[in-house]
Amino acid sequence: MIRNNPEYMLEDGSPRYGIRTTGLESVVTPARPLATVAQTADAAAQLDGAELKLAAQHRYILDRFRQDAAVISSLREAHPEELKLAEAAVETRLGSPKVWIRGARKAYVETTVEDAEKTGTLGSLLVTMLMSLAISIGSLVIIIGMMVQQTPPLVFLGVNLALWLGLIPIRKKLERTAGHGTLPDNVSKDEARVFWDDVVNATFLAVLQNKGIAVDLATAAVLTRGWNHTRYVASVAQELRTNHTVS
Repeated sequence: MIRNNPEYMLEDGSPRYGIRTTGLESVVTPARPLATVAQTADAAAQLDGAELKLAAQHRYILDRFRQDAAVISSLREAHPEELKLAEAAVETRLGSPKVWIRGARKAYVETTVEDAEKTGTLGSLLVTMLMSLAISIGSLVIIIGMMVQQTPPLVFLGVNLALWLGLIPIRKKLERTAGHGTLPDNVSKDEARVFWDDVVNATFLAVLQNKGIAVDLATAAVLTRGWNHTRYVASVAQELRTNHTVS
């Protein structure tokens, strides 16, 4: 039954309750907040060497997106001014790729030392490292001594081979002890540049959006794909390193 009375109907004849199809011109939909230009670089500065190395090891996952490079190159050529702003913002926060990665590796080493201090393993770690150094120096002294004494070639080679074979199991044991609880953080120069460009691309998108330049969803996904991959792998690494419980 139609309730045609002031309780259920407005003066213009539209229902007081329910969906109105007219009179919506003055309704404004709140705009989604735009990302700040420095947001991505700030997040990248928090990553350490081990997280970036893990991301580099899994970078092959992005190989199937073969058209991304062409899309990014085209967009960069179309907006050189915005690209310069993005690069300047990233360089201001991170420095060059080399400086950024050096800082990330240093951050990981500091974290490793802090963890060793908390677990009480720092002393044994230092002892292991000193033992490894002593073995290396001792081997070098023996070799130099044999060279000074002009040891016959066959004897020289035999002693060197015996040293090498005899020290293999000792070195492996020391490496396992010294490397316990640590992860690789040796990010290469080329890998550093790739990660740096990822941050620039994501920042580039923020610059374009903040300037009101329209970027479709597909292009936005291309610009942020590399950074999102790095961020995701880093989050997994953080979870594995901080979650000490087994469910």
